[in-house]
Amino acid sequence: MNTKLKKEIELIRYVRHSILDLTKQLNEVQLNHIPTGMKNNLVWNIGHMVFTQQMLCYTLGGLKPTIDMSYFAQFAPETTPSDFVTQQEIEKIRATFTDAFERLAFDIASGKLESYKSWSLPSGITIDSFQDAMITNAIHEGRHFGVIISLAKLMSQ
Repeated sequence: MNTKLKKEIELIRYVRHSILDLTKQLNEVQLNHIPTGMKNNLVWNIGHMVFTQQMLCYTLGGLKPTIDMSYFAQFAPETTPSDFVTQQEIEKIRATFTDAFERLAFDIASGKLESYKSWSLPSGITIDSFQDAMITNAIHEGRHFGVIISLAKLMSQ
């Protein structure tokens, strides 16, 4: 594994741990609340990051996802929260948030993702390799980290 990919893994792991720390004291009502002017909530953002990582790093590259995609489809792009997510489901989502990323890091280290198939974004930008998918994922996670920080501050007030 190259140095750049190791750094991306380290940065994404930091973001994910920070998100879990930031939201661990919030209850299920706070995690499900959609503030005025927003279209989603904290738990949706966390589930969305899991879903998107799987799509970018596995599915779109022609590989089998490591999570229950039918469950996490409720967090796909262009969706909004439709149901209250229970504490039990929140715990499952938080565990998958960590486990799916650690599985991804393991799959990278073991070379499983080297045969990644290229695909194109709606913008026309082509994702040619797994490394491109990781860069795209890191940018996506950074964007949602910012949203989560804002939502967590609103919920803590």
